[in-house]
Amino acid sequence: MGTKSALILAGGWEGHEPTQCAARFAPFLAAAGFAVEVAESLAVLRDSAKLAALSLIVPIWTRGTIDPEELAGLLAAVRGGVGLGGWHGGMADAFRYETDYQFMVGGQWVAHPGEILDYT
Repeated sequence: MGTKSALILAGGWEGHEPTQCAARFAPFLAAAGFAVEVAESLAVLRDSAKLAALSLIVPIWTRGTIDPEELAGLLAAVRGGVGLGGWHGGMADAFRYETDYQFMVGGQWVAHPGEILDYT
């Protein structure tokens, strides 16, 4: 197998700082041997050949919407064996009205238990 490749999708609600998170996590993937691309648009999900060549997709995309063609591209890539990795609201709170996305992820973000707790 050739070089592993990862696509980080950074966007959506700015409260989770998607661009900053992408900049923070991209070096970890690079250190693990991935060629990393960061996209701040979901339009990249329309390129099925590009997606099929990936090893991993990391959505950092809280809330937002995704059009049917972009969603179909993402779902097809994952069904075809491309890995999907993410965390918290950057993955589980994306595209709230897309049931197929929620099934792929395995759930949907609802709330912080006990609201936001100050641990300091």
